[in-house]
Amino acid sequence: MEEKNNLPRNKINITTQKMTGGIGLILGVLVVVPKIGILLSIVGNVLLIISIYQISNMLKKQAIFNRFIIGFVLGLIIRIIALFFKFVGIRMFSGMSIGMFATIILVYILAVASTYFSKQAYSMLANALHHKLFSTAGLLMFIGAITIILFGLGLILILIGWIILVVAFFTAPEEVEANNNV
Repeated sequence: MEEKNNLPRNKINITTQKMTGGIGLILGVLVVVPKIGILLSIVGNVLLIISIYQISNMLKKQAIFNRFIIGFVLGLIIRIIALFFKFVGIRMFSGMSIGMFATIILVYILAVASTYFSKQAYSMLANALHHKLFSTAGLLMFIGAITIILFGLGLILILIGWIILVVAFFTAPEEVEANNNV
């Protein structure tokens, strides 16, 4: 505990958590690696969840993790729907049907909702850690999800947001005050 202006300040070291989150994000992108990509992605997602959970607990700001996990679960639902159509949907439908169109609309809505909750979590994290790259990354991914229907422009924004998020984790301060307000 450190005192400044006669007020006690509680510093918390988050070095391990920020490295865990950054490594988790990098592993999450490796889903494209043949044969082991899915396993690497799962490990990466688990590391990211652990990182956000620990940081939110250490800062006593459970809302960060709550928003993050809602966004994560919505993203997981999108992946499950995509896998379903990859293995079943292609054989079931020939051409564009009303069911496929409705599914695309559902996935779009879920993607926007998922990135909205993630954006909220990253904005809270940015405020708590005094590191604005988190909110920038969340905002870019949210705008990317909204604009994904514009010829893939959204995918570029999501990728840039993801890269900024990795940088945010690796460049976040190693010590933060436990009692700063969000």
